[in-house]
Amino acid sequence: MDALFEAEFSPLSDSGRLLSKCGKCLRYVRYISTQPSRLYCGTCEEIYYIPQKGTIKLYKELTCPLDNFELLIFSMPGPEGKSFPLCPFCYNSPPFEGIETLFGAAKTGSAVKPGKGAGMPCFLCPHPTCQYSMISQGVCACPECNGTLVLDPVSAPKWRLYCNMCNCLVFLPEGAHRISTTRDHCPECDSTIIEVDFNKKTTPLKDGATLHVGCVLCDELLHSLVVMKHGKSFSRHRGRGRGRGRGRRGGRGRGSRKQEDPKMSFHGF
Repeated sequence: MDALFEAEFSPLSDSGRLLSKCGKCLRYVRYISTQPSRLYCGTCEEIYYIPQKGTIKLYKELTCPLDNFELLIFSMPGPEGKSFPLCPFCYNSPPFEGIETLFGAAKTGSAVKPGKGAGMPCFLCPHPTCQYSMISQGVCACPECNGTLVLDPVSAPKWRLYCNMCNCLVFLPEGAHRISTTRDHCPECDSTIIEVDFNKKTTPLKDGATLHVGCVLCDELLHSLVVMKHGKSFSRHRGRGRGRGRGRRGGRGRGSRKQEDPKMSFHGF
């Protein structure tokens, strides 16, 4: 009977394909594509759940500074689907106290049950120095909710920001060679300053210059080049946001709305 069972059903350790390295044993984990999609480390005999209904691949062999797991990039289908990095271990076991309460990631044992919460992708990580965290890649407050607009690291050449709480998308200047966040903040709204390296054939800068640094809310050039849309989001949870700067919707008391400077938001696009 055992031989017949093995002939009909492959053991989990032999299923799927090798994808990334485990931060505990430094051996490769397998990606199991059958629903629910998950990762399995045969050496540690542990399962790591991942976001569903999308594609996942290795992210440049980069590693999480907290647990040494190799990072993955998850992409939702369609031209407006989000793409974001995640650490398999952090996604299943958020290392910061209160993350599962703040962002609705339900935990059972050491793993997240599929469909029971978003877990902790890098765009929710509050690590102060990690270059992939919300603190490093977050740009400004979302105009639609209490979330933060985060730079999509693999969206080139159609660069964009996406909200880490709702389905808001903000498209940045298309065709730029590179767009990245800096450590500087806007003195007017406290949003993160971004650096844009325009294509020399389509640069809007004078004298053929290509490098421009500014705030997407306060810089007139950058603000004139952004377009806000609504895309697909794998989570519609609207909890406590981590937004920075202005541009949030809000009010003061019942029936009153805060007066917003149109220059300081994306409304009207």
